[in-house]
Formats: sequence, structure tokens, C-alpha cells
Amino acid sequence: MAEKLLRYGDPQGYLPLREAIAGHVSQTRGVNCDARQVVVLTSSQQALQLIATLLLDAGDRVWMEEPGYAGARNAFVSAGAQLIPVAVDDAGLAPSPGLPTPRLIYLTPSHHYPTGVALSLERRLALLALAQRQQTWIVEDDYDSEFHYDGQPMPAMQGLDRHGNVLYLGTFSKALFPSLRLAYLVLPPALVDAFVTARTVYDGHCAQLAQATTAEFIRQGHFAAHIRYMRQLYRSRRDCLQQQIQRHWVHFAVPQPTPGGLQLCVWLPTGQEADLSRQAQQAGAIAPGLAELYASPSNRRDGWLLGFCCPDPGGNQ
Repeated sequence: MAEKLLRYGDPQGYLPLREAIAGHVSQTRGVNCDARQVVVLTSSQQALQLIATLLLDAGDRVWMEEPGYAGARNAFVSAGAQLIPVAVDDAGLAPSPGLPTPRLIYLTPSHHYPTGVALSLERRLALLALAQRQQTWIVEDDYDSEFHYDGQPMPAMQGLDRHGNVLYLGTFSKALFPSLRLAYLVLPPALVDAFVTARTVYDGHCAQLAQATTAEFIRQGHFAAHIRYMRQLYRSRRDCLQQQIQRHWVHFAVPQPTPGGLQLCVWLPTGQEADLSRQAQQAGAIAPGLAELYASPSNRRDGWLLGFCCPDPGGNQ
């Protein structure tokens, strides 16, 4: 067994890890899959690049949340796709009537990046119906769904999909640590062979030892216990950050309520993001702006994206 881990691995991923992932997402997220649909990759970005390469032709339309994840936007642009920014409100992606039909829709429905809002069930069902009618792919990026703090999280869209339109993307970078370099796709069965073949060309496979260690960590129940502990810790840090904003920044900062995630979106007065960011930096705070998360400058709204995973709530506030 140990000797096999030192050899070249399966491009689709180490089978015990694929089985562990399938069991985990089925139990915790309502994903409908087995290990044959799981492809283990090095990162979410690699997954997005594969998706863009295999599913998009130049000129294909892609709906993207506005604001949204720049890494996904860059992957789709590199494939020559035409990006269509779609506004997000308190119920998630809000397509306006008359939008051109997309070839692909990219979503972060559990906790929208960066605002943290959840996509409503009504809109999930409407998007799935559109995908069925128009033969549109939906990429469900569930990047931090383990960290939901208020109420019960809504199950994954993939579990509602009855027609093989949803590609489900997950990562261990948030739940464990980024240098592990493990992410995964749960694919419709019809796409598995093409993705495995393409992945073979990219880099062959992920590190065998990392995959085997992670599989055993999940199998023995340590991953679930770790998530339970970290969920409580991150909830307390989110609450602490919100309290500090209300105490010190209430005159200019408005936090976006979020039921989960690993960062807090804070809205700022129009035209003051750059100046306030400089002041925050001078005070020793890391307060990245939201500008790069908008595809269209005309849609831009000033704000910060504040992470709360690392600071100690009992430390320097």
C-alpha cells in the first residue's frame, strides 16, 4: 500500500479520497453522486480552467454574479467567453428580463462571494429550469459551505438537478489549509471521461500522499470534528468583527448581514473606498476593496471585504 502511494496516481484521483468526498458531500450538502463522478484536482482555479477549456467556445455567453469571484471571471475570459454581469440582491443572483441566454452560469449560491447572501430556493429552481430548457451548464462553487453559522444551510443545487446540468465544485483550502492543494469536481456522468482526459494533459494527478492522508482524515471522522470546532470558532470571530464595526466604524461602515462564510462584506460611502482603505492600512488593518470583484465599473459599489479567520477575538481589536 505504502509503495503504491509513491508511484504515479490515477488522474481522476485516489479512489478512497473520491469515495470519502462523495460520502461527505452527500451527507452534508445533499449532493447526489458516487465516487465515479468525482475528479480530484489541485485547486478550484484548476477546476475553473478545465471547465472553461472544455465547455466554452469563443463568444459563448457566461452569466456571472456582480460583484463576483475574479478567478472565475479570468478563467472564462481566457477561453474567449462573453461575460454578462448579473446583479445580486438579498436573495442572490437576480437576472433581469431579456438577458441573453447563457451557455454557462457561474454561481456561489450557498454564500455569495463576496456579500455572503444565499441564493433563494425559488431562484435556484428557476435557474435549473432555464438550464434544462436551454442546455446551459451551471457551475456551483460551494467553496466555503462548511461554515454556515445561522440556521440550517440550504442543500446544494446539484442535489436538485435532475438533468445533469450542474457541475459541483468544492475545495479543502478553506476547511483545512491552502497548501494541501486539493479541490474536487462532482460532474454529470457524461462529462467525466472528457475531464479526466484533459486533467491528464494538465498535470497528471494530485500528490498521492496528500490524497491518502486526507481520505483517512475524513474516514476516521476527524474532518467532521474539525469542521464542528472551526465553525464555532469562526462564528465567534464573525460576531466579534461585527461588534467592533458597530463600535468603531458605525458612522461610515455598513456590514452586509451574512449567515456564513469566512469574510464580511462592509459597504462604504460612495467615492471613499480608496481613502478609507489607506486610513485602515495606516492603522494596521487589512481592508481590501471590492473594485476588482466588479466586471463593470458602472456597477461598482464601494466597500471592503474583511476576513475574520485569523484574528484572535481576545487580542488586539
